[in-house]
Amino acid sequence: MDMGRPEKPVDVSGGAVAEFASRLRCLRIEAGSPTYRDMATSAMYSASVLSSAANGHRLPTLQVALAYVAACNGDREEWRRRWLEAADRAGPRMAQPRPAAARPAPHVPTSRSPEQHAPVARLIPGDPAPHRPFQLPPRPLGLVGRGAELRWLVAAPAGPIVISGPVGVGKSELALHHAHTLAPDKVDGHLYADMGPVPEGGYDVLALLAGFLTALGVPAGQLPAPEQRAGLYRSLLSQRRLLVLLENVHSERQVRPLLVDSATSTTLVVSRSSLLGLRYVHRIRLEPLPRADSLALISRGLPERARAEPTSADRLAALCGDLPLALDIATRKLLARPGISLRWAVNRLDRPEALLNWLDVGDLSMREVLNSAHLQLSDRARDLLDRLARLPHPEVRADDSTLDGVELLIDELIEGGMLRPTETLGSYRLDPLAQAFIKDREPVRDLLPYRSAPFRRTRPRLEVRHSP
Repeated sequence: MDMGRPEKPVDVSGGAVAEFASRLRCLRIEAGSPTYRDMATSAMYSASVLSSAANGHRLPTLQVALAYVAACNGDREEWRRRWLEAADRAGPRMAQPRPAAARPAPHVPTSRSPEQHAPVARLIPGDPAPHRPFQLPPRPLGLVGRGAELRWLVAAPAGPIVISGPVGVGKSELALHHAHTLAPDKVDGHLYADMGPVPEGGYDVLALLAGFLTALGVPAGQLPAPEQRAGLYRSLLSQRRLLVLLENVHSERQVRPLLVDSATSTTLVVSRSSLLGLRYVHRIRLEPLPRADSLALISRGLPERARAEPTSADRLAALCGDLPLALDIATRKLLARPGISLRWAVNRLDRPEALLNWLDVGDLSMREVLNSAHLQLSDRARDLLDRLARLPHPEVRADDSTLDGVELLIDELIEGGMLRPTETLGSYRLDPLAQAFIKDREPVRDLLPYRSAPFRRTRPRLEVRHSP
């Protein structure tokens, strides 16, 4: 069919439907009368579907109407209101199914079911219904604390969000909890990818894009050229209501092609690093739990023992560095051994090897988690870490003039979850679990005191402050 030919007149007896179709035609004339074939290129609907939207026989779906409007550079919000008015006046016989209500503001969770929302326009021409992947892992149960962080996430403006923090701090649990809170509003689906560990030769983001596009309905045989995949992916996110969760991200280049500023879709990025190389993202960094929340987590798993031995519960929280992952593993081990008291356990966990052996259950291991973070450190950062670990209560200051490049090293160790700030401004202390990990490695590692380039500018001896 030649979409450039004049259209048949709209039947004026069609009431609200005919009036809506006439307005669509006027909008198209104001836009310079583009052909429906040209409009289909940007609207991602076939030319015949767009032509039918303005024939006056039946009110088009809201998604098709808004795609038509967008192709003619119209105001989508204004036309959404017009469509709702026409749907009210047309009645059920002439109108397509109407969405229950207008969508809520971005990032504000609702109690409505997915069926009550109207999905945003289909972007795969000829697809009879949008593909709706639901790839999120199960919702974590019993999240303890993090009230301030959850409130920040709910109130965050539209745009990608980076959730960062040290190993074992509960980034994934918080991200998943928030993702499931948002999920009912993201009616076009949920995408998920674990981005780590990085494969040899680098992470294949093009393969991930191909997987996501296929999940969203692009036939495998019709995937665009590799250099065009990110553009189509961003188009999908900008016009659909999608949730994307990317876990264990190691570097900016892994996710940069996957980020889009969308008012309808949300991308959550979980990383140990703050990924400061990314622009136009919102960031929140998690710290270890306050001691009260750590004790609440222990009490949830071991209510009777925590109530009977509060001092030992507090000591267990300290040994675990107030890290949710370590606390979760420890309470699981104790729950499986009801005859062990908290006092007996903590008295035997003061040795680094014993502590790390205890914090190991199934495929969860604090030793492996810490080792993965340690492997990502530079040689100079590892050298400083080894020297700090030999001291009982070590601190390092950001203004220490005896350390060459100390601020960069401190930043690297903080990002790696190995250092924590103390109560003194500019002073940092070795994380307790990191210290246990380094001490546990000493029998099998090279103990040469200066195996990498010396830190001293003038003197070869490294001075590290002791906490009182």
